[in-house]
Amino acid sequence: MSKYTKNSPTVIIDGDCVFCNYWGNYIILNDSSKSIFVTSSSSKIGIEFLEKTDINPEKTILFLLNNKYYSYSDAVIKIALKLGGWHNVFLLGYLIPKKIRNFLYEYIAKRRKKIMTNACHIQDLKNRDRFIS
Repeated sequence: MSKYTKNSPTVIIDGDCVFCNYWGNYIILNDSSKSIFVTSSSSKIGIEFLEKTDINPEKTILFLLNNKYYSYSDAVIKIALKLGGWHNVFLLGYLIPKKIRNFLYEYIAKRRKKIMTNACHIQDLKNRDRFIS
């Protein structure tokens, strides 16, 4: 098990969103390197990171990698590449203009709380060893 440091790859999600928590679980379960940590935007670490940006955590996932922040579709692609394996297919996302990628991301993000309603994902994520509360 990896130990968290301020330089660890970190995903910041909306902790109250079932959809976001589902993907937080997915990331932790599929991270073969066991190096990616997940936290919510309302955690101490999440708040600390968000104070360094002008990004609204209710609109996008945020990924901190190598002291750089990624959001919207860039975050999704970077997370997928960090997961490795078949997720590397997301590299093809860079062939789609960023404006279009982000439009699709925002379309889903606006509807995310209606897409999933099974709150067990939130508790599951909070019990993961690489979730930072």
